[in-house]
Amino acid sequence: MEKSTDCVIVAGDGKRLVADKRMLADSSTFFRDILSTLCHLEEQVIQLPSLDGKMVELLIQIIKGEACVDVWAVENKHVLEAAEFVGIVPQSNIDFSDFMEEFSLDQEWDLSFGRGRRNQA
Repeated sequence: MEKSTDCVIVAGDGKRLVADKRMLADSSTFFRDILSTLCHLEEQVIQLPSLDGKMVELLIQIIKGEACVDVWAVENKHVLEAAEFVGIVPQSNIDFSDFMEEFSLDQEWDLSFGRGRRNQA
């Protein structure tokens, strides 16, 4: 490793990448939690067996601000899944319906128009 602020990330295909620990920890709780359990080790190694080296490299570039990817585009589905896995974007399977229902009641809004009822003019 280049300096003590670095750690090694080992991808599923065996590719080893060096990344700044603080940058990783600041980017997601996933990395922060892993690094906190490794802090007593001289060489801190994060294993990501479900991701290949190219994907890990891209995620590091995204975290550094060196790459920008539209993770919501259909063709980037694998990038979104990887970004969700390491926690740099929120999980997309969150159901906001309960929140929206509660919010609309608090605001006295009716967001149910068009649901099972006919809109009348």
